[in-house]
Amino acid sequence: MSETPARKPSLGETSPEYPISEVSEMTGISAFTIRYYDKCGFFPELRRDKNKVRWFSNRDIDALHLVDALRKSGLSIEGIQYYVRLSLKGDSSRAERMAILEARETVLEYQREELEESLKTLRNEFGCLKNENANS
Repeated sequence: MSETPARKPSLGETSPEYPISEVSEMTGISAFTIRYYDKCGFFPELRRDKNKVRWFSNRDIDALHLVDALRKSGLSIEGIQYYVRLSLKGDSSRAERMAILEARETVLEYQREELEESLKTLRNEFGCLKNENANS
């Protein structure tokens, strides 16, 4: 099923809207994943037209990037749903949202350090195997 291209904003609107196929192409996130995230309730303000087609604003796309980053950081679906509910509260939840983001950043920094150490070990082993082959 082919979706229509981006819709230009109407009078009074500030941002164009994009169908899921374009959002997928723009972000590199599969349409399947975007639909799943929507079903999880991560985009409470996402607009649908009379045919139930999802239309993403630039703000929705920014939210998609954040949700995807939170998911990749290991935050659970329930954790992201909680974060989205906090976001809807506005400034009153700013400190709690900052704490969540800081915790996710810490997790990612730790994972990066572990990955760098693993990469170093693998490269070392590869070098040893390469040298053994050269000496044979």
